[in-house]
Amino acid sequence: SCQRHAKPLSMLPRRSGARRQALILWYTFAACTAIDLPVASDASSVQQSSDSAISAQPPRNLALLSSVRRVVEPPLKLWREAPPITRSWVSASVLLSVLSSTRVVDARSICFSEREVIRRGEWWRLLTTFFYMGDQLMSIFFWMQIYHFWDCLKVLELVKYHWEPSSFVKMIACNALALLFFKQFRKETIFLSSPLVMTFMYMYSREYEAQLINFLGFFQIRCGWLPFVQMAQDLLQAGDIVPNLLGLLAGHLYFYAAEVAPRLLMPQTLPTWREFLQARIRADAMGAAAGAEE
Repeated sequence: SCQRHAKPLSMLPRRSGARRQALILWYTFAACTAIDLPVASDASSVQQSSDSAISAQPPRNLALLSSVRRVVEPPLKLWREAPPITRSWVSASVLLSVLSSTRVVDARSICFSEREVIRRGEWWRLLTTFFYMGDQLMSIFFWMQIYHFWDCLKVLELVKYHWEPSSFVKMIACNALALLFFKQFRKETIFLSSPLVMTFMYMYSREYEAQLINFLGFFQIRCGWLPFVQMAQDLLQAGDIVPNLLGLLAGHLYFYAAEVAPRLLMPQTLPTWREFLQARIRADAMGAAAGAEE
């Protein structure tokens, strides 16, 4: 969870200049949106240009440049081929974690606080609470959470909401508002990115419930069990699954309202009390008659 990666606020040095940090955050999110670059249409021309650039280097640098290119190109290609919202969101989360780990941004200035938002007008807290995933960049669990977030959000954006981007934005907004509401019952939850990851994971698991996925690279599970396996992992690691439960509840409510409820056959008008009692009397009479015949 986010609280696992984030250090206690009492251990962080106090910093002034909240407006300066707000400007830094604003430029961070703007940069993550601005780098929404299209993938090159002609991959062969890109390959030829990179090969020609390497061939122009001295022979002793060819092996080093080739090794660097083999390491850098696969993740860069995956990043550029990702849909825009997923790419921008994950980029902002990683960049915000880097800024926090280097103490450029204070974690207390980006956590969600109703008092700071209402009294001081620090509106950016409504956004940063969903982007910040901790500052433990050297932890494998941090990157596992980033990977699950990347994978689930990318599939939802590319497949389920490919032709309905407005529905995708509505799904994100509704779940974010639900988490802000549920957060009022747990004041110590100051970052909501981990519950939001669980929400996307739940939506993904319900959409592809029977699909087999590889979890942690060791064993395969059905996609429907993914949120609960992730919750068990967080329980063993941090001993706290309440943020996951908040995300699970928000995701289930939205899934039921958006996917299940429209398919239910509901009566056009509700019966009156007289009609209800008459139907109950008829049902009781038919049951008594059936019992007498037996």
